[in-house]
Amino acid sequence: MSVQEALGWALIHSIWEGGLIAGVFGVILLSVRSSRIRYVAGCVAMFVMLASFILTFVRFLPERGSAAGTLARITLPPWDARPLTGGNFDRFPDLGILIPRLTPIWIWGVCFFYLRYASGWLSLHRMRQRGVWHAPDYWQRRIARLAAELRISRPVLLFECLLANTPVVVGHLRPAIFVPLGFLTGLPAAHVEAILLHELAHIRRADYLVNVCQRVIEGLLFYHPAVWWISHVIRAERENCCDDMVVELRGDAYDYASALSTLEQQRSTAQAAIAAGGGNLMKRVQRLLYPKQPHSMWVSVAGAVILMASTAMGLAAWHGNNHNPTHVSKQTEQTVNDPWQKWLNEDVVYIISDEERAAFERLKTDPERQHFVEQFWARRDPTPGTAENEFKEEHYRRIAFANDHFAGKAQGWRTDRGRIYIKYGPPDEIDSHPSGGSYQRPDSEGGGTAATYPFEDWRYNHFEGVGSLTIEFVDTTSSGNFRMTLDPKEKYKKP
Repeated sequence: MSVQEALGWALIHSIWEGGLIAGVFGVILLSVRSSRIRYVAGCVAMFVMLASFILTFVRFLPERGSAAGTLARITLPPWDARPLTGGNFDRFPDLGILIPRLTPIWIWGVCFFYLRYASGWLSLHRMRQRGVWHAPDYWQRRIARLAAELRISRPVLLFECLLANTPVVVGHLRPAIFVPLGFLTGLPAAHVEAILLHELAHIRRADYLVNVCQRVIEGLLFYHPAVWWISHVIRAERENCCDDMVVELRGDAYDYASALSTLEQQRSTAQAAIAAGGGNLMKRVQRLLYPKQPHSMWVSVAGAVILMASTAMGLAAWHGNNHNPTHVSKQTEQTVNDPWQKWLNEDVVYIISDEERAAFERLKTDPERQHFVEQFWARRDPTPGTAENEFKEEHYRRIAFANDHFAGKAQGWRTDRGRIYIKYGPPDEIDSHPSGGSYQRPDSEGGGTAATYPFEDWRYNHFEGVGSLTIEFVDTTSSGNFRMTLDPKEKYKKP
């Protein structure tokens, strides 16, 4: 028997072997509720399936000759080849022609999936190289403290990334966490910390490395449905394990469930996508809120109601609490009547640091607040000692410009264009298409001409920490509400 035939028989036998392993794993899932045990059982099942495939292949290898040389000469035999005899073919004569043909098909399938994974790796590499800059020092220090709390000895870096649409861990030996632009300032600080703890839990558990191994096995055993089912269970239980670690550290499952819902709402506001960190968000929220109850229709309905309620509250918070972790902490009426709150939550909301905000909120008297405001602007004055503060004048000019040019249903300073303009100044170039038009799709997206929604491309030639950068805003409702988008395809109208 040749290596090609041995590999064909290994593929055939792996079907029933994998089915048996999946059956045992299914029994474990029915009898065990612990996410850690279910996760470990899933990983073991995946590795046992790979080991059984390799052992079966070795068993059918020819006893003499160079296996490597034979494997290198694997070819597709002609369709009129006569059934082979001997060994297993005597028991299954109808498989005589089929068995040798399985190997080239399997090799092509493995190559396809590995090329697909390589494409994803290249996209991840591109994300690490484009539109990435270090998070503020405050959050770098916070992530170091959280890592120490989880007993992570390796340094963990935190980056903001324009191409990321959800917090993600990259790397094993030198791990880094990438978060979307606006994530650190778009959610309450407690919620941001809870999500970062979840990502740090992935690092603590070496999930990135396990996921790489998981992808390798998926590519080799791509033809077996049980592999994809077990892999799906592993990914779901992986998220559950990290959720459990966050709840163990913080002790408040309801608050963490609210953080997940708020994050999903923020992502839905910017772009439709799956829940942060993977897994099914509704099931994760339901599991956090009802850890000891069996799954039932009523539990699902209750979880959906809580999820929708949390999302609705998060949506209200997003519109009124757009891009700072603690700003607009009081009601709008109070902000209007309190000039100090207006200064804090409107005038300087995009430029004040978390430390400065915390210090300001600790002040008790108006003279103290007045002195703080004076020092705030003095620290940013490029020409100290002169009568004019160019930074302050330019800042309020940008606010006025945003309110005059970007206002719609919301004040101009609250919009995405207003936020970018106030924080980073006017772009070097603007490619504006207020009525939409036609656009040539890239070849990678099918090519051809597509109609577009109104959109604007802002180009900054010297964006701090990045270099040249283009930010796109799309008005998918044609109402003048341009939203910043990370997906160039979002401006295309569906045919």
